[in-house]
Amino acid sequence: MKIILLIHHENTLGYSMKRYENFIREGMCKKGHNIEVWGPKLYLSKYKFPEGINKWLRYIDQYIIFPIYFKKKSKVLDKNVLFVLIDQALSIWMPLIRKKKHIVHCHDFIALKSALGTIKENPTSTSGKIYQKLILRGLSMADNFVCISNNTKKDLLFFLKKKPIRVEQVYNALDSIFVPGNMENARVVVGKHLRLDLKHGYVLHVGGNTFYKNRIGVITLYNAWRDISEKVLPLIMIGYKPSTNIRTYYERSPYKEDIYFIEDANDNLLSYAYQGASVFVFPSLEEGFGFPIIEAMAAGCPVITTNKAPMNEVGGSAAIYLKRSPNHKKLLFWALQSAKVLEDTLQLNDEERSNLIHKGLDNISKFDQSIILNHLEEIYIDVLANKVA
Repeated sequence: MKIILLIHHENTLGYSMKRYENFIREGMCKKGHNIEVWGPKLYLSKYKFPEGINKWLRYIDQYIIFPIYFKKKSKVLDKNVLFVLIDQALSIWMPLIRKKKHIVHCHDFIALKSALGTIKENPTSTSGKIYQKLILRGLSMADNFVCISNNTKKDLLFFLKKKPIRVEQVYNALDSIFVPGNMENARVVVGKHLRLDLKHGYVLHVGGNTFYKNRIGVITLYNAWRDISEKVLPLIMIGYKPSTNIRTYYERSPYKEDIYFIEDANDNLLSYAYQGASVFVFPSLEEGFGFPIIEAMAAGCPVITTNKAPMNEVGGSAAIYLKRSPNHKKLLFWALQSAKVLEDTLQLNDEERSNLIHKGLDNISKFDQSIILNHLEEIYIDVLANKVA
């Protein structure tokens, strides 16, 4: 089977999306399929201009120059080729492939819902609303979809203007590097990285600066928990360099001396961080899937996350749940309630903690790489053969 993966501009391919692309590309190659990856190159946006200008130059690279490249290159292809949009945000390109055999992978509709005003925490600019409208128009041209969660599938079907030929739900696959390990050894490794003694454990969060990752909520929750607990555990936050707003909340924390940011964590350090954590806290406002939930579970770490789809879909009965964090005006009340949940989790006895960890290890079986890759291969073959599910 010949597959063309269409990906984002190489300068905007984030960590999760790069991992998703690698998983499909490498997995399909191992299965003997012929894979090519096409995406916009750094033409105009390779030059160093202010970010505001560079953003528009990237758009020109993506939506003016790349379509010219695509039309020229696709002319020499056999008709029996499957075009795969790796992300629904690339649906602006649908006019290029709507008459070809195609499939669109859908991750989340957070940006689209924000543009429509249904996510109050993330107001969208006029240009952002136009951009999302173009994406939605492209989605409405597509016939075949893969969604990474049932929640994403539900959102897709709500937004589409027509009934698609095929919509499949296929979870993200868990990376095999995330496995249980020796807790004491893991704490030594992470402690050496931070030059800390972490033998008594720590609270862990993993996520970037986007609003829905709720890093401000994590810091506020940690403050509230420290106020009520006799335990003194540091908070370790793994992700990008904190934004100015997040940094402000950090500076205001009475416990900031115990809050640490790790900005340069590779997969190896991330795995150790999960293994050594006393608890993993993930109070996201929205997600398409929530990779860190299953990564933490796979590493043998108790998980506290938001009782909202898809977090509760992914975590199942193996996670402990919090209410969704409200806006900043009501954030403190939420933190006070959630701090009690965090304290109760940290007070679990050895048997209770072990049972929770084993539930997590049982839960991750549905995210097995081989199962998911086989499912994707089956869908790809059927779409290429024009078979309807």
